Amino acid sequence: MLRVFLAAVMVLTLRVWAQDMPVTKLAGGGAGQGVSQPPALQQPPRPAGSQLPPLAVTQIDPRDTTLDSPRRLSLTFAETRPIDEVLALLVEGTPFSLSIDPAAKGAFRGELKNLTIREALTTLLTPLGLDFDVRGTVIVVVPHQVETRLYDLNMLNVQRGLQRTAGATDAGGSVTLASTVNADDVFTSIADGVQTLLSDGGRVHIDRRQGLAQVTDFPERLDRVGLYIETLHERSGRQVRLQARAFEVTLKEAASIDWRLVRETLGLPRDAPEAGVAADPLALRNALAAQGEIRDLWAPDVTTLNNEPAMVRMSTPGSSSLTMTVVPQISADGIVQLSVSHAWEEHAGDQKQGFLKSTPLTRTSQAETVTRVMDGNTVMVSGLTRPAPFATTATGIMGVFGAQQKQTGHAELVVLLKPTVVTPGTFSAASR
Repeated sequence: MLRVFLAAVMVLTLRVWAQDMPVTKLAGGGAGQGVSQPPALQQPPRPAGSQLPPLAVTQIDPRDTTLDSPRRLSLTFAETRPIDEVLALLVEGTPFSLSIDPAAKGAFRGELKNLTIREALTTLLTPLGLDFDVRGTVIVVVPHQVETRLYDLNMLNVQRGLQRTAGATDAGGSVTLASTVNADDVFTSIADGVQTLLSDGGRVHIDRRQGLAQVTDFPERLDRVGLYIETLHERSGRQVRLQARAFEVTLKEAASIDWRLVRETLGLPRDAPEAGVAADPLALRNALAAQGEIRDLWAPDVTTLNNEPAMVRMSTPGSSSLTMTVVPQISADGIVQLSVSHAWEEHAGDQKQGFLKSTPLTRTSQAETVTRVMDGNTVMVSGLTRPAPFATTATGIMGVFGAQQKQTGHAELVVLLKPTVVTPGTFSAASR
């Protein structure tokens, strides 16, 4: 009889004690996967000395062999527990072992619901400044530590800039337009950009000759640096091919090109925007040939990088020269902004200074503009005119014998510029 009474007392005591224990379970079980687990229970803490403090109980399916198992874990702690006890509970019943660095300290109180083991580890350790690493079946927990990564910097160790001026300032009050592309130190700019992403103790070193960045900081900071450098390479590596054609139209009767007539010849409304005129360069050239004599001047084809100036110059000593500078900005949607400047210089005779000395005179026409054009479309710059002599058949008796007389007309410069974005290759940002 006494044995029966003692057994009943022990069973009753175990039942009461079990109701006080926070319960951890893996969610996701269904039919045929074992008995369903009861929800986590949480009872108010009992007065000190009345009973043992509430303990946590883990029920984990031993088939969960990875940190990313689809089965989910729920964990509840009503009272603050040391982090080592919580982690021990987390791996209880799993094939994983636990190794905790003596310097890894902290505590946890709260509730985790429907998390994988990896998600639970991240949620528990990150606020405490701790990291974990999986080595086989051993989970190693250590204080948050810095590491060093190396990043490739595929940049030229040169400083390129541009200064150009259109017009001249004189007593007449003419306007001077100046454009400048600063010759920045690329590697210094990159180092400054990386430094803003680092913590107070983070360090960066740039090897200019080898194109290498060595960065030391916490892993999450290094991830930001990798994203920054990868984006930097993507944007700076954009290339554009610039195909230009320049020709001169000599007009015998008109002072400038009649663009309304050109549009009509191309089958466009006479008042249509001029942007559509250059859609077909060959058709435009044929339409202009109906108004005057066309002389091809140059047709350069160059490739340049995003926001890098490109300059092309064609010169004939003692005659004429054409200089064009272009700075492109290539956006991700295929729109190219162009800063275009071209100068047309031509020998305009000599100015006599006494019997033996003369000074050459130069006639200069300049234009500078900023335009926006879609990838593969053609933009046109025109309107630069100059007096141009041309020969015609003389009148009267002299014309019968083939004599010619000189007359003065006008020549207008037309420049067509077609940007084509070049698709860059792939790039890997960093290596550990």
